[in-house]
Amino acid sequence: MAGKTENIKKTNSAEPMTILEPEYTAEELAAASEKVFGKKVLPECVIAAFRVAGITKATKTQAAKIVKDFMTKEVK
Repeated sequence: MAGKTENIKKTNSAEPMTILEPEYTAEELAAASEKVFGKKVLPECVIAAFRVAGITKATKTQAAKIVKDFMTKEVK
């Protein structure tokens, strides 16, 4: 995940600049699962959460929601 830079969207001089969060693949996030999501989230859980959600890339904020929803989902 190192080496990725934030995307900066340039706008008119009257508008403030918007900084976009970088996107990471499920594999990149799984490799850093302990650092990104905490010690209780295994890399396998991150991969499974992304597969269930049908997503291959996400920002850290989006990924946190995807993983949290997956981890707290009721098992039937």
